[in-house]
Amino acid sequence: MPSSISKDYYIWRFLQNKNSSKKEALEAYKWTKRKNSKLQRAIRKKVGYVPTGTKVKKRNVDPKNYIIYPATASKKSKKSLKKLYKRILKQGKYSDVLKVMSDKKPFDVLQTLKPQAQCYIFNNCKSKYRIKNFNHSFSVENLKKLVKEKQFEKSISLIVTTHKLHYLKKSLLNVDASNHLSFKSNFLLAMNAVEFSNIKKAEQFLAVALKKTKTSFKIDKCNFWFYLLTKDKSYLKKLLKSSSINLYTLRARDILNKNYPKVISPKLSWRLIANFDLRNPIDWEKIKIEMKKHPNNLHKLAEKYNAYYSTGIYSYIKEKAYKYKKPYYPIPYIDAMIGYKKERMALLYAIGRQESRFVPASVSTSYALGMMQIMPFLVKHLAKERKEKLDLDRMFDPYVAISYANQHLNYLNRKLYHPLFIAYAYNGGIGFTRRTIRSKHLFKRGKYEPYLSMELVDYEESKEYGKKVLTNYVVYMNLLGEKIKITPLLKELQYPNKTDRYRK
Repeated sequence: MPSSISKDYYIWRFLQNKNSSKKEALEAYKWTKRKNSKLQRAIRKKVGYVPTGTKVKKRNVDPKNYIIYPATASKKSKKSLKKLYKRILKQGKYSDVLKVMSDKKPFDVLQTLKPQAQCYIFNNCKSKYRIKNFNHSFSVENLKKLVKEKQFEKSISLIVTTHKLHYLKKSLLNVDASNHLSFKSNFLLAMNAVEFSNIKKAEQFLAVALKKTKTSFKIDKCNFWFYLLTKDKSYLKKLLKSSSINLYTLRARDILNKNYPKVISPKLSWRLIANFDLRNPIDWEKIKIEMKKHPNNLHKLAEKYNAYYSTGIYSYIKEKAYKYKKPYYPIPYIDAMIGYKKERMALLYAIGRQESRFVPASVSTSYALGMMQIMPFLVKHLAKERKEKLDLDRMFDPYVAISYANQHLNYLNRKLYHPLFIAYAYNGGIGFTRRTIRSKHLFKRGKYEPYLSMELVDYEESKEYGKKVLTNYVVYMNLLGEKIKITPLLKELQYPNKTDRYRK
């Protein structure tokens, strides 16, 4: 098997096999490409330890530096931290973590440290500790130092998306707009400025963010926010010219009363492909290797998979061949959805496109499996509900994947009714989604809602995933014959009775 995440998945399964010996397990573990937490747990359970390998680099650790992680210290009482700090000082050692967390005024002491140490402690302590002890304003002098520290990018994200860090959030308005921070940080600083109604500052941060990217989606996001802040329709006209189909370009078309762009839904004939198993992750890995080796031969490669049952792979390669300038929205395996309502069909397609581009043998780095990317623990739970014995490899059958995803959506639909919130839960879990929509500062009525709330969701992956699934949902509803717009779906977000059972 070629070195890949798919190969790692099979090794992970091999390590869990009762018939595999410890010697075999250790040999197989060497072959893995990415030794993630699942693999490490499996090998530890098999042989009693995690092999470190021979290429482990020794870090230069100061022997006088007493190592205690901020998250660990966050759980301890102030009294025990003081006692520990006194003890290590007597031993001739030091600890920035203990110096800060054992003090009566942790934030004041934090600001006396070097920017790298400040960010390390702030970013890695527990959220409750951060809110309780660090919700104070950064000094302007300290901010000038912090913006030069790479770890401060994460600090900005934590601060802006944590509503209870009000004083810290407000102090970020003092960050100089002529900074060297990334697109993400400048965009978040813009959203933070909007929260404090400092529109001039928000526009400055957006302008900087726009210069930091060449990605269509990010450019569209900035232009849409420029429109929201200025009501200048020239920004909407820029969105009309975008090659990307997303939340912002569709909303712009609604405002200007323009039709949605046409998409490609290939209708392929039924034929068999020699020496290819659609349900084999290793065959899919070989295709990816071929794409990488011959990037100028993608159209020809796509034709090899020009068949109904490999519509996803064909569309994936074609879209890549066109450098994503032509939007492909295939409608594969529709016979697996006989009897489903169009809303459910559109949602399954919206999720499937985002999860795997409809590649049945997909395996993620966390071993989410198949076209619908269902995690192994959830597969087992769903199978148990059905009273079925199911091998995990069955998830590579697109018909099984759709059936199991539909079962999971039935569960999510008991609490959530809106495609955005269902997408959050599918990606980030029901607990994360419940906490997000129950928070009093998100998804409420307001001048810039629901857009501001959608930018302030604190889990980055789910935040962007939700927007993309919502866009896919609108496109697929239209492809399935239901002429809908994205605007009514966005307006629904301010009415809890139309979106979820968690809010009144």
